Amino acid sequence: MAFCRTVAGSYRFPWCRHLRGSRTVDNTLLYLSAAALATFSDWKSNRRSSCEGAVNSTTSIIKFRVDNDRPGLLSEATEILKKQQLDIRDARISTEDSRAVHFYVVQDKMSNSGLSEDRLAQVRAALQQLAQGDCQAEPWPLYSSSEVAKHKTAEKGIWVSYKEGVYDITKFIENHPGGKDKIMLAAGKAIDPFWRIYQQHTGRGNAVELLESMRIGDLSDPPPADDGTCSCPYNKDPDRHPALIFHNNKPCNAELPAELMVDSWLTPNSVWFIRHHHPVPVIDPEQWRLSVGGIGTKCVTLSLEDLKSRFLKREVVATLQCGGNRRSELDQIEKTSGIPWGFGAMSTARFGGVYLREVLQHCAGLSHENVEAFEVQHVIFKSLDGMEASIPVEKALSPYGDVLLAYEMNGETLNMEHGAPVRAIVPGVVGVRNVKWLGEIIASREEARGPWQRGIAYKGFSPMVKDLKGIDIEKIPSMQDLPIQSAIVTPKAGSTVELDDVEVKGFAWSGGGRGIVRVDVSIDEGNTWVTADLLDGKDQPYNRAWAWTFWEASVPVPDGLKGKEFTILCRAVDSAYS
Repeated sequence: MAFCRTVAGSYRFPWCRHLRGSRTVDNTLLYLSAAALATFSDWKSNRRSSCEGAVNSTTSIIKFRVDNDRPGLLSEATEILKKQQLDIRDARISTEDSRAVHFYVVQDKMSNSGLSEDRLAQVRAALQQLAQGDCQAEPWPLYSSSEVAKHKTAEKGIWVSYKEGVYDITKFIENHPGGKDKIMLAAGKAIDPFWRIYQQHTGRGNAVELLESMRIGDLSDPPPADDGTCSCPYNKDPDRHPALIFHNNKPCNAELPAELMVDSWLTPNSVWFIRHHHPVPVIDPEQWRLSVGGIGTKCVTLSLEDLKSRFLKREVVATLQCGGNRRSELDQIEKTSGIPWGFGAMSTARFGGVYLREVLQHCAGLSHENVEAFEVQHVIFKSLDGMEASIPVEKALSPYGDVLLAYEMNGETLNMEHGAPVRAIVPGVVGVRNVKWLGEIIASREEARGPWQRGIAYKGFSPMVKDLKGIDIEKIPSMQDLPIQSAIVTPKAGSTVELDDVEVKGFAWSGGGRGIVRVDVSIDEGNTWVTADLLDGKDQPYNRAWAWTFWEASVPVPDGLKGKEFTILCRAVDSAYS
């Protein structure tokens, strides 16, 4: 399957300046510190100067004007403030009317808030023992989350929140080591969930220090805890990562952003794509039971502990993909119905659990002889949310099919969002067959009923079919294995290239376990092709390659295309050479 992307002929990657060494962290710190102080000064100019405490604010800015500054005074004043039981968030020196001005961003450890008038009097007396001058304190400006959400463009300023603080990161965007695109995912939002993925921000400490230099105020309205009074059936759905691209919230349907797709071969759990049909069910793992039965079996009921203790734990790395992935690309040709997914309705994880075939054969007694005798053709998965789907019995029982009843995901206990306590993982097959929140498994002569198996959404029709008049939908096979595809993740569409070579990155994947043999890239409408280097995923067995393969290629720009718009094409070949 080919993929194309149009870019202009003078593109400069945001990170190229960083690689060339032109980003200077120290200068950025000083510049942004000045910007933060200027923001405070602009805000303060509209207020009356006073020594009032920081009412309704968690932090105060102390402004200490010094008649005669001297070396070491900032450090001495910092020690005084520490002795006054103040948590110092930031300290800076500036000048006003030829006088040195010390700025301190502080929180009172005794009250966990800004300074009251009495506490300010104590601080003022202590500071004035060091030098002649006057001391004032003001609360940080308070901003609501809705106000922060309005600031996500360069024109309005790019703001984020972190814990109780609000930060203007506009001037930092171009210098972000991870690139502009990634940090812009958090524009107008809280960055806390992003930093839970990239924990080096908090682990090393320098990112927190840099962020504090951009602080412009406090967040006035942290989201209230749910008191359980809402009758909405989605009230108990899990919190979701704001980096996801949301197409619906009720039920939740959200895709993995392209900016995060090739960061890690195994997609972090928090940004795994979400495809729900109903509210996420609330299930007690201790009380959960799985019923296994149907024709040719002896019915059994298993607990989570039964699965963990009675069967060997198996692991499978698999890419799951929604059947509607990349529908937005089809919409560019002719409008379709359904969620307009980009190419992010797919993700990859290492799942842990037990093989379905071992449960069916060794526990429920579904032998190959019984399959033949009872004419079993399908294995149905029924979810506790009311959804059901099925797979062919050949896939379910194949020793090479690797169908899993999963209770772990990327080394962690499977979470409710993605199907806990147990879900089906059917590698190489369309995502809808990977049923979450399993409650029942049934051996059957017929496939599952309902729109997710027999409806039009998961069946293939000719592009010339505009309605279903005269078509017997029951005779159209349900979707199972998916075809080969490849996609360009970088550069983004509309980018500009000023380099002699275009660095192209992407992924390729084929259903049915067919491994990726080759990816080719062209920027001259297919006249010449460059074979890409295959990266993560290339070492999978060719006939059990359940996960995607990352690739990259450096493509020379012909002289005739420099300064012009051109389209990047990619094509992939799998082990079936399809």
